[in-house]
Amino acid sequence: MINLNKKYIPLFSSESRYYVITGGRGSGKSFALNSFLLLLTYEVGHVILFTRYTLVSAHISIIPEFVEKIEMAGLEQDFTITKDEIVNNRTKSKILFKGIKTSSGTQTANLKSLSGVTTFVLDEAEELVDEDVFDKIDLSVRHNTKQNRVILILNPTTKEHFIYQRFFESRGVEAGSSLTKQDTTYIHTTYLDNIENLSDSFITQI
Repeated sequence: MINLNKKYIPLFSSESRYYVITGGRGSGKSFALNSFLLLLTYEVGHVILFTRYTLVSAHISIIPEFVEKIEMAGLEQDFTITKDEIVNNRTKSKILFKGIKTSSGTQTANLKSLSGVTTFVLDEAEELVDEDVFDKIDLSVRHNTKQNRVILILNPTTKEHFIYQRFFESRGVEAGSSLTKQDTTYIHTTYLDNIENLSDSFITQI
């Protein structure tokens, strides 16, 4: 059984293209987002591209977080898991794990060429500072029968970053807001929204 904070309900209900998810350590944003993505694979026809600017070993750094959610829900038999993807055996929808930066530069062209992507996730989005790279991948998400989603997960970023200027400053949206405006849904949480899942020592440190 997986219980999600009610602040993340818009992930399931909003028809936005863009989702900007912000929050510091202990806010529960990764738990909620990963749980949502696994549930999304139960719809037929989804290809979810999960990226970080630098992502060398997804099977060590990220995939274990998804496996934890799968085991919590008792759904191990529904998924096939490799070093760089998770496939839902029931629907064949899948999550692909890719890094944007490689040893030889960015692999924007390779990411753009992936077919059928319905959801583009950029984790630790503050690490990507090149807006042109973001735009090229964003424009490749254009499935014509499924809702297209571009999800940015980040810690609060500087006012010089293109994400702040594009999604907050230019739209008159205050940092830390939880609302939907134009084609974007904003979700912000802090450790206080996730306090029942945090240890006393962590809370004391915060």
